[in-house]
Amino acid sequence: MMNNDEFKQRFLPFHRLIYRISYAILENTGDAEDATQEVFIKLWQQRDKLQRVQNDQAFVVTMAKHHSLDMLRQGYRKNEFLMDEYRDVAGEEMPEDRMHAKERLSTVIKCLSGLPESQQKVMQLRHFADLSIPEIAKITQYTEVNIRQLLSRARNTMKERLNQNER
Repeated sequence: MMNNDEFKQRFLPFHRLIYRISYAILENTGDAEDATQEVFIKLWQQRDKLQRVQNDQAFVVTMAKHHSLDMLRQGYRKNEFLMDEYRDVAGEEMPEDRMHAKERLSTVIKCLSGLPESQQKVMQLRHFADLSIPEIAKITQYTEVNIRQLLSRARNTMKERLNQNER
C-alpha cells in the first residue's frame, strides 16, 4: 500500500493540472476547486491500486475530466463563463474605464458562447486553462491537428465578431 509521502510525491505535483482541467470543463472557480479536492480524495481512496498505474499524468487527466463531466451531468451550477475570474475589472481607475472593460468582457463572452461547442471547449482549454495542444488532445480525444484547426476557426470567427461589434 502506498504511504502518505509517496502519494504526495507522485500526485501532488498534478494539483494545478487537475484544477485547470476541472475549471475548463466546469467554468467556475468554486466548482473547479471542489472537483480538484474530490479527485484527490478518490486518488487517496484508490492508493493501493495506484502502484499499477503506468502513466500518472494520463491517469490524473482522465480522472479529472471524468469527474468534472460527472459534476456537469449532476447539475452543478455553471456561472457565466469567466465572470468570477474577471470581477477585478472593478480595479480600473476611472468609472468609464471600468464600464468599457466590462463591456469588452461581455462582448468577448457573447462571441465565445456563439461558437460551436467543440470550438468553445478548445478555446477555453487553450486560452483560459492554459493547456498545451497535447494536453487538450488527452482531454478531448481530438487529434492535435483537429485541435489546431478548431482553434484557428474559433479565433477567426471571434476576430470577425469582435470587429463587427466595434463598428
